[in-house]
Amino acid sequence: MFSRSTEYGIRALVYLARQPAGKPCGALEIAEAEKIPMPFLWKILQDLTRKKLLRSSRGVRGGYALAKPASSVTIAEILKRTKSLGTLERCILGYRQCRDSNACVLHERWVAVRNELMHAFTETTLADAARKPARKRKRR
Repeated sequence: MFSRSTEYGIRALVYLARQPAGKPCGALEIAEAEKIPMPFLWKILQDLTRKKLLRSSRGVRGGYALAKPASSVTIAEILKRTKSLGTLERCILGYRQCRDSNACVLHERWVAVRNELMHAFTETTLADAARKPARKRKRR
């Protein structure tokens, strides 16, 4: 549903939410734990730092940590800051002119599903996601 960079970014944030508060983690640790290609992850972590979702520190004990408590960051906030919500706003069938007055066959249903998704994203925090056990991921 979302881009691979959005998916990887959320997984990295959830991984960091599972760590003790304020404990920085290196990019390599996150990449290995989440099976994310290192060069791609570095770009994502830098972007999340610029968007104030992460803070980074250099040095031997450096790394990345959440910029705010996991309980105060919703999935919706992450999607807004990474400009990933546009995916939900588009027509599910890809029509450019799809809107209430000129709707595709799935428009009404998609609006209902989209509203449910937005509600779930708004109600779910990184802390909520971190409470679920990590699943084993297959390399793509």
